Amino acid sequence: MTHTFIPVPEILDSPRGRRLAGAIPVALRVPDHTGLPDSAPVVIVGGGLAALTLAARLWHHGVREYLILERGERIGGQFFDRVAAVGQLVLRSPYEHHPGAEGHRDCEMLDFARLNWEHLTPTERNEVRMAQSGQRAVAPLDIFEAYCSHVAATHGVTERSRRADVREIVAHGDGWRVLTDRGEVRAQAVVLAVGETRRPAPDHWDTASDRVRYWDEPLGEKVTGRHAVVGAGLSAAHIVHDLCSRGLPVDWVFRGTEHYQCADVNAAFFRPEGRAIFHLDALEQRRTMLSVERRPSIMFEFQPRLREWEKSGLLTVHRETEITDLRAHGSGARLHTAADTEPISVDHVHLALGTRTLIAPEVKGVELTLHDGLPAMDEHTLQLADAPGLHAIGAIGSLALGPATRNIDGHRVAAARIADALRARFSSPAPGRAEDRIPTQPIRRSA
Repeated sequence: MTHTFIPVPEILDSPRGRRLAGAIPVALRVPDHTGLPDSAPVVIVGGGLAALTLAARLWHHGVREYLILERGERIGGQFFDRVAAVGQLVLRSPYEHHPGAEGHRDCEMLDFARLNWEHLTPTERNEVRMAQSGQRAVAPLDIFEAYCSHVAATHGVTERSRRADVREIVAHGDGWRVLTDRGEVRAQAVVLAVGETRRPAPDHWDTASDRVRYWDEPLGEKVTGRHAVVGAGLSAAHIVHDLCSRGLPVDWVFRGTEHYQCADVNAAFFRPEGRAIFHLDALEQRRTMLSVERRPSIMFEFQPRLREWEKSGLLTVHRETEITDLRAHGSGARLHTAADTEPISVDHVHLALGTRTLIAPEVKGVELTLHDGLPAMDEHTLQLADAPGLHAIGAIGSLALGPATRNIDGHRVAAARIADALRARFSSPAPGRAEDRIPTQPIRRSA
């Protein structure tokens, strides 16, 4: 007989908005200065969690003169806005996967949670105990966001960030021109940390209706009526959980069946041997493996409640259902399916169709080698092929590091390799601790 352990779902109810010790929310705010420096040794395009992780690593590597360009108002803003939009209150990643520099004497996220023991719920405290014993344990978003602000504050990230929308990156001599809506910055090295974009619906679907929203668009507090959620991944599950928790009826529609697992990729790819095996495969095998590993999946914690709601009739699950058309209908919408059945009629539709990786902003002056939209890269430096000084962190590096590169733990691996490459280029060769070394090329500011 096979037994499967299903974690308790109460962790999904973790509170938000707590005042936690060690949190410095202002540390995530990107300064809104109109002027940019005219040059910087390293420019990081994008201010998400990958950029935060890289910035912490650069600090420990002695590369302190970098510039983060982020179009939003805060570091990690897109991530935190997205999880808020789906009603997410807990991370999927375990405690040991967190932003920051691995292998240095920084405060770990688990220690940060223990620092806030008095603020944790009994369920959250049990997760901490499990993490201390080496078991899988997930962290509340409150703890994670507060910890991100702590990392930003202790590594001086905000003071090295500026608000700007990067339009183009142009190869220029032995460096790069970074063109933004607020001026141009010359850089000797550029790191793309732009994240992923939502996958759009088919062109013939009617998504212009105010009754249809994408998963990363705000839902709001006052919602009523019957809802349809399209997609089988974690974002879809969070939306379903949020709506059913409010007592609202939901039709959950997806092409296959539910797939529950702890992480969104095989755990082997989080380990050095897994990444090494991946890179030894031929390019075509790697591309196939990436497509297989990107299949939608859901945390085990959801399973008890989703089954209970389905049994009660509050949740109707349409498995192995292909949507052929989506149309506004009266004050709601209708989803037409490939099955010879009546359309699914609802008041609101939520599209959770996943994400896709794009190289943005546009890179000019070099010819990038792409495979299904992903660039060829050096696995040791994460530098794009035929583009000296242009590195990438996050999902863009999937062909080099494997499917886990788009996760927080993958960010730390990529950050370590990029930081090593940049330290070799910009840091003084004089002996001493890496923390004491400074770049040879300071940021130059416009008059």
